[in-house]
Amino acid sequence: MCPLDSSDKQPRPGAENCNIITLFFVAYVFAVILGGHATPTGLEKRASRTTPPAGAIVVRQTGATSGQFTTIQAAVNSLPNDSSARSIFIFPGTYKEQVFITRTGPLTIYGSTTDTTSYTSNSVTITFSDSAAQAGSDDPSGTLRVHKDNFAMYNVNVRNTFGVGSQALALSAYGTNQGYYGCAFYGYQDTLLAEIGNQFYGVCYIEGAVDFIWGQHARAWFEKSVIASVAAGSITADGPSDSADDSIFVINESSLIVSSSATSALTGQVYLGRPWTQFARVVYTSVNMGAHINPAGWSIWSTATPNTADVLFAEFASSGAGASGTRASFSEKLSSNTGFMAANILGSNWTTWVDSAYA
Repeated sequence: MCPLDSSDKQPRPGAENCNIITLFFVAYVFAVILGGHATPTGLEKRASRTTPPAGAIVVRQTGATSGQFTTIQAAVNSLPNDSSARSIFIFPGTYKEQVFITRTGPLTIYGSTTDTTSYTSNSVTITFSDSAAQAGSDDPSGTLRVHKDNFAMYNVNVRNTFGVGSQALALSAYGTNQGYYGCAFYGYQDTLLAEIGNQFYGVCYIEGAVDFIWGQHARAWFEKSVIASVAAGSITADGPSDSADDSIFVINESSLIVSSSATSALTGQVYLGRPWTQFARVVYTSVNMGAHINPAGWSIWSTATPNTADVLFAEFASSGAGASGTRASFSEKLSSNTGFMAANILGSNWTTWVDSAYA
């Protein structure tokens, strides 16, 4: 774990019936064969999930029965800190709490939903209001703090409602082989901290204004997600410590939009990213960009500290109104996405821990 406190950061200004039956049967067989994996197979993604999987710890805000929990943190605390794979199922509700997860073994959290193919029908929300200024540093301000490897979460909304004035995290993710599927993260400044390890965000919604996807040492892949700006600012702020640090964010086949909560159109007021350190590495591949994206695309860190000497800021096959314009001189347009595929970023074994239905 790499602790990070506020002093480390500069202030930030989608045949025949018999064939269908056969296909589902084959899929079922494979699901059974692969059932021992901690990450569920893609078959589950095609249906609703409104009842707990077998063996799951249950969280129910109202009407909890014996053996069930009324808070998510209590359910987490009930798990043995061993190497066994465990799961938690959360019934619909708004859970006003901070959740901190550190257990050793693989853990999967499922939020109740009528449509697992997206975040739009999520019925579970974890919400809290805290800031780095109040908590003393960034990580403790997080509504959901996941300090562990081998973690997956499905169809849960996570909000930090602090708003303007300080770093205030919705998610603080410290760990490798972490996957977030059909989840939504809401904040303003520093919404999503991808700090260490290999991380995958599939079909997610991420909202914020200032540096709201950020971190130091993680290799994070964002797939088919919606990234929404609520005010002017930069979407990403990557900050590797030196040239040997392989931290990188790749945003693939996603959409950049203006949040419905924004008070103006934000035309040209949002940047793809700015370099927290001069070794920042962020790549957008096949992303549709709204008119809120500034024609320069990328921003310096600040006038006093540009941090552009060794950055990798790149785009491949950008589209939409925000894809046009003369980009910043320290960025580049790629002719292919060679070298920036999931296997390049997350490692050749990425398919063993990422839910393929979201990839």
